[in-house]
Amino acid sequence: MESDRPNPLFRAPVGPDPQHILDVGTGKGSWAIDVADMFPSATVRGVGLFPPPVSWVPPNCILEIDDVLQEWTWQQPFDLIHIRILDAAFTHEEQERLYRQCYESIHPGGWVEQLEMSPNFLSDDGSLPPDSLAANLGKICVRAAAKSGRPMDLYYRCTELIEKAGFTDIHVHECKWPLGPWARDKQLKEVGTVNFAQWAAGMEGYAMHLLTKYGEPKPWSKEEVMVYVAKVKNEKRVWARKPLSNSKESPTTTAIKKENKD
Repeated sequence: MESDRPNPLFRAPVGPDPQHILDVGTGKGSWAIDVADMFPSATVRGVGLFPPPVSWVPPNCILEIDDVLQEWTWQQPFDLIHIRILDAAFTHEEQERLYRQCYESIHPGGWVEQLEMSPNFLSDDGSLPPDSLAANLGKICVRAAAKSGRPMDLYYRCTELIEKAGFTDIHVHECKWPLGPWARDKQLKEVGTVNFAQWAAGMEGYAMHLLTKYGEPKPWSKEEVMVYVAKVKNEKRVWARKPLSNSKESPTTTAIKKENKD
């Protein structure tokens, strides 16, 4: 989404020479590695609960296994702390603890930046009915996450939590994240294509843990989740047949496939 910007990795104005950067919930470590390449004089740390599947990192990049809810022991204050897609990872109390730790570990004038996405499938033009399977999947996962005690609400709460921790000069940038290659804009079309592939591959795993443990009205079986996800994937696929020669059938289009619009 940010590939056309001079710095597509973050928006915070940290200046040309940051010294210490932290990536919370680093996952595969890709963001930390890219930032370390961008700022070779900085020490970039990526921290997560599991070891990233990488065989090489830049010499100024350190990937660590740690629990960010425990007391932080890094000695140097950070110029930037980056957080991304940690919805449903924390209780409300743990969310507040995380932002307090961030505030205490950033030097005066430093920045925190967070990227979160809405857990709901939405459309601007009504092409995704509110009672569709895709729209309902988001809703039932949100309810299951709330039931687990680790809600999917960081998209809605992170600005408030950042301010509550003591940060000022808060900026919010919202953008649409297409699901499918329907957009006319070239960049959005590419984003939608990648996002659709990501969701098609990961949707089942996304729903499996939540719904088999906290589904309503009772925990779902593994098979029920698999069937529902398969129906979501197929919901927006349409087939049409060209009529036979000399047929009196009404003309139709040849076989088409329409993907999710949102």
